[in-house]
Amino acid sequence: MSCGPSGYRTHSERYPLDLFSYTREVAHCRDERRFLAVITLASTAVELIINRDRRTRRITLKRIAGWATLNNFNLRAAEKHGLPVRTLLEAADDLSSDTPIAFVRLRNKVAHGEIENFISDISDYDPAAEQLANQQESKMRRFVSEWYNTAPDVQDGHIRKHRWED
Repeated sequence: MSCGPSGYRTHSERYPLDLFSYTREVAHCRDERRFLAVITLASTAVELIINRDRRTRRITLKRIAGWATLNNFNLRAAEKHGLPVRTLLEAADDLSSDTPIAFVRLRNKVAHGEIENFISDISDYDPAAEQLANQQESKMRRFVSEWYNTAPDVQDGHIRKHRWED
């Protein structure tokens, strides 16, 4: 699978429909300059993989109502089980720290409505929002692409007809 916006992939039936929907929506929102939505949906695509990948379903993750959220603890655990977490990191990020990595920190700020420190105009017109959205999308696309190209769920055919195996 490529990490570009088209996400070209062989064996498209092995690409889960829910994940396809999120990654497709990211592209549409970016094209429509809905930068806060890009940030949120890109993060959700990563979180979806962490929750649905067979390698992380039965490991100890910090969960809320059964759902593993994006945080350094869960990302470290996912990385130990083969997920391409390094694609989400910036040079200054440290997964062993209590401080969330930039990808998660930005997601949290947007999800909790704390955008006043990095958006100074209507988000659709704010160059800073556009830059942050593009960075978030790029990290997500690299993560999804590397996951698709290496995940046993995909490579061994556990995902069939665009559906995760239960």
